Amino acid sequence: MRYADLSTDDTFAGAKCLVTGGLGFIGSNVVRRLATAGAAVVVIDALVDGHGGDRRNLDAFGDDPNRHAPVREVQVIEADIGDDIVATVLDGVDVVFNLAGQVNHQASMRDPATDLAMNTMSHSRFLEMLRHVNPNAKVVHASTRQVYGKPLRTPVDETHPANPVDVNGVAKLAGEQLHMVYAHAHDMQISSLRITNTYGPRQRLSSNELGFLPVFFRRALLNQTIDIYGDGTQRRDCLFVDDVVDALFAACGSNAAGRVFNVGHDQHHSLAEIAELIIRRSGSTAGMRLIPWPGDQQRIDIGSFRSDSSLIAFELGWKAHTNLVDGVDETLEFYRKHSWYQSSI
Repeated sequence: MRYADLSTDDTFAGAKCLVTGGLGFIGSNVVRRLATAGAAVVVIDALVDGHGGDRRNLDAFGDDPNRHAPVREVQVIEADIGDDIVATVLDGVDVVFNLAGQVNHQASMRDPATDLAMNTMSHSRFLEMLRHVNPNAKVVHASTRQVYGKPLRTPVDETHPANPVDVNGVAKLAGEQLHMVYAHAHDMQISSLRITNTYGPRQRLSSNELGFLPVFFRRALLNQTIDIYGDGTQRRDCLFVDDVVDALFAACGSNAAGRVFNVGHDQHHSLAEIAELIIRRSGSTAGMRLIPWPGDQQRIDIGSFRSDSSLIAFELGWKAHTNLVDGVDETLEFYRKHSWYQSSI
């Protein structure tokens, strides 16, 4: 089955979809949406320790009252996306959401070779397999706003130079450009999304190196003081995960192929404002404090960042709808209701 335009939940009914990194944070939210819409879903995930992938992220969602079609069974294959076994499931796939990758900036500086292998070489092997087995599949690749590095101007649109400040940004940019090479040189239907800071249900909270948002939520839930490096004035736009899933689905549209889009929020806040909001909505009494930057992290800090997402709004009709207060409330409610996330933090 081939689709000219797969951009809403309903249109995925009956489609065969592959989600790499599908046991992780964003990936599991994509899988759950696809399955409840009636898609047949295959998940590829290497379950690399410390990266957030967990089979429990796909537990117990068959009773979702908001589903549009019967929930389809999800097939899970534990493998690196570059492994030969992946070729066996590519045939007949309508849509690939390629979300696999390493996102730990500090780890990329400690072990550059591993980061480059996961974010570049594995994707190179995956794309080559796809080109031979199923070159007509639609592919949406998850890139990151980190490819821009320290912005020269804000808000940052797609014409801003890419100048990563760490190995992770370099590797993600290389992976993104590989996807664009295959889109243009081999006429494949591939798009890539530069996604900003994302939060919401099923995000791993136990690491201090997977972004500031899960750390803020963890410490607020444990009634611990939230530490912020520097003066707390650095600004970010933050996306609730449901809005990210909407963007990934929108990028399945026929006019997205061969293009790169920013995916961010038009609202932005300082880190201190974000921390204060999470503290207030969680009921934490521990507060926040400003502390000096550790040298290794200050060297790769990008300062303030604001995304300009007007291109994806104009071309694909996507816009973030969840404001920070509502997203924080829903996120806190989720972690309070799911005890295994609490025990993991």
